[in-house]
Amino acid sequence: MNKLLTLSNISKSFDRDRVHALKKISFECDKGDVISIVGSSGSGKSTLLRIIAGLEIPDKGEITLDGNLINDNNTFTSAEKRDCSLVFQDFALFPNMTVIENICFGKKAANNETLIDELMEFTVITDLADRYPHEISGGQQQRVALVRALSNNPSLLLLDEPLSHLDLELKDNVRNELINLIQKVGATVLMVTHDTKDAMLMADKIIVLNDGQIDQINSPPKIFNFPANAYVARLFGKTNILPREHFPDISHHFFDLDFGKDVVSIRPHELKIVHKNVDTKIPTIKGKVVSVQSLGSYSEVLLVNDEIEVSANIENDQKIEIGSQIILTIDKK
Repeated sequence: MNKLLTLSNISKSFDRDRVHALKKISFECDKGDVISIVGSSGSGKSTLLRIIAGLEIPDKGEITLDGNLINDNNTFTSAEKRDCSLVFQDFALFPNMTVIENICFGKKAANNETLIDELMEFTVITDLADRYPHEISGGQQQRVALVRALSNNPSLLLLDEPLSHLDLELKDNVRNELINLIQKVGATVLMVTHDTKDAMLMADKIIVLNDGQIDQINSPPKIFNFPANAYVARLFGKTNILPREHFPDISHHFFDLDFGKDVVSIRPHELKIVHKNVDTKIPTIKGKVVSVQSLGSYSEVLLVNDEIEVSANIENDQKIEIGSQIILTIDKK
């Protein structure tokens, strides 16, 4: 596939806070890719997106977009001259403009009437053309912002927390609409989100940022199942970080500074209770139950011993009492 976006050693610091926001960020994006940038608060996600959009200037590094150098130590292409569109977290619709006026505000919109008509019809906002932003719902406002961004037919679509303002029920529907829209236009998308579920469902590739650096780049299944470290593992859901010696048969492991040794990541749903007469060749963890919380179809059980604590999801048909001693093993290979 053709490379659309290339970043090489992008670094950025803010002198007022003496904070290194980004440290030698490098990655590539192919045409048609949907890439999600995830990380905890303060990891550098929004700063990276703003640099690509041309709203921030990096201290060092090089950016190439669709074969054109737009950033290096001697070059800076302004935001309006970059062939990309940014959809802000708050959608940034003009309150004094109607839906159609907002959409047609882009520099290329006048030449793309057919595309605008198709996008408005596809996103079911044609009938909202003469309304103002305050007269439509949050989900409809997002559709307007997306159509406005795509009406310029950009090489790269940048999304800053596109679903963060939506409630859970609406979020699922809008996420599906957004996936369908991206697929329809064949857009290349770089999306910042704090919600790893959005990243897992929408992205072809995920970039995990931690303290301004890339910890891992891979597909959603590999990020989830083969995290590079404890930070990545925990970012994508509750997990147990355990010394590898407890489960030496698990092939994927990594070194952890807190333990000072190799560890494995085991999700609570991967653990199960075994009987006391279990085969001694099967790796297990024994301990005392200190907490049992019912979560509907299963209970979250917290087990502790002298070395570690472990969280396991146990089906409700198995009665577990606080203070009891249990043995856990896993199915993970």
